[in-house]
Amino acid sequence: MINPIDTQDIDGLQVNMWLYSKLWGSGNKQPILAVHGWMDNAGSFDHIAPLIENHPILAIDLPGHALRTIIKKFGWSKVKLLGHSMGGVMCFNYSRLFPEEVQFVVALDILAFLSMSQVQQTRLLAYGIDKLMEFEKKMTSKPPTYAENEIIDNWIKKSQFQSLDEPAVRSLMKRGCEKTEEDKLFYTRDFRLSIPGFGPTYSRENCMEMAQSITSPYMVVRAADGPFTKDTYWTIIGDVLKKSSQDFQYVKVEGTHHFHMTNAKEVAAAINPFLDKHNIS
Repeated sequence: MINPIDTQDIDGLQVNMWLYSKLWGSGNKQPILAVHGWMDNAGSFDHIAPLIENHPILAIDLPGHALRTIIKKFGWSKVKLLGHSMGGVMCFNYSRLFPEEVQFVVALDILAFLSMSQVQQTRLLAYGIDKLMEFEKKMTSKPPTYAENEIIDNWIKKSQFQSLDEPAVRSLMKRGCEKTEEDKLFYTRDFRLSIPGFGPTYSRENCMEMAQSITSPYMVVRAADGPFTKDTYWTIIGDVLKKSSQDFQYVKVEGTHHFHMTNAKEVAAAINPFLDKHNIS
């Protein structure tokens, strides 16, 4: 499904873009806006969206425009957010910036920004700059091509947390790959995005202060075998949200970081009661 977003003026900024998205469920009810993780796409929700009962899901391919722009275009007075990994961080950030405009948030295997000290951030950025320069020296005018089995094998083995299986990769391939005339495949992702150090970083204290602004119902579903193993990452911000959020819920579900794809039934079973409680319009 392709939704065009025409030229419009938002807060003084002229915007013209196409929004690529997938809708599950009725188009007569405001959907839950699903935001995928780092270097994934809307296909990230192929497995779990059909299992979300009575609640339409609109998953977007992040187009490089602010989430605020997309939400304003749809004209929703309140937004319902579902985010995985980086998408969950975007939902966290949106809900602290515009708390009165968020109906609820469901975050999958993420809670807030990953905190680090200024020294750590400086070292990571320096490393990232050098890696970017190395990568750009190797870039060619045409992307490398692969056989289907090579793409699948590479995607599983080289994904950041190695948390994907073949069915999950095939879902992401539908939007993350294209075919050549020779029936080979190439990635449509920009692999420069995989270089660390360029994303926003904050201290733990910053993240705690951000969480104090969040008032909407907020559910965090943690993967039991996910990459963020330090309990303090979950408990420190979680303790703040217990006080600020109208209804903070935290559950742990079996699976790895992409458990919403590889263990979708159990993740959906955890989410559905929360949605039944708070998705009232």
